[in-house]
Amino acid sequence: MGFFVRLNKVDRRYIEELISKDIQSLGCVVWGIELSGKMLSKTLRVFIDKEKGVSIEDCEKVSRHISKLLETTDDLNLNLNLEVSSPGIERKFFKKNQYASYLNHLIKVRYRTEENLFVTRKGILEKVDQIGLVLKSGTEDLNIKFDCIEKAKLHVRGKS
Repeated sequence: MGFFVRLNKVDRRYIEELISKDIQSLGCVVWGIELSGKMLSKTLRVFIDKEKGVSIEDCEKVSRHISKLLETTDDLNLNLNLEVSSPGIERKFFKKNQYASYLNHLIKVRYRTEENLFVTRKGILEKVDQIGLVLKSGTEDLNIKFDCIEKAKLHVRGKS
């Protein structure tokens, strides 16, 4: 499925604002959006969620709706492929407000240290505030600022 999007408009926030209300009208919420790929073959991944879980039919319905919406939006014009799915069990966190629902869960975080090195740690999410989160990793409490997080997701015990 292809779309046309002007490069300076290929912005996750812009696309999320464009589609969020419509997705809510279909009974789902946008969990997050990813843009990947090279300039001529970009992929737009839209992760949707809903209280009782996302079905294949939900993904199909949302995909058709987003396709129509993006095709009729005047300021969109570079080829994109669309994928719509559930965020899954090991869901990636896209927004600060998503963490609070997962207190006492095991998460895996890749973040930048004060020495500007990237580190990946697993631990129990103990606290979330406006600035960041506290992760209990072994006997250590890690204070990680949101601004330093490159990637974070739920982690299923037993997987590496």
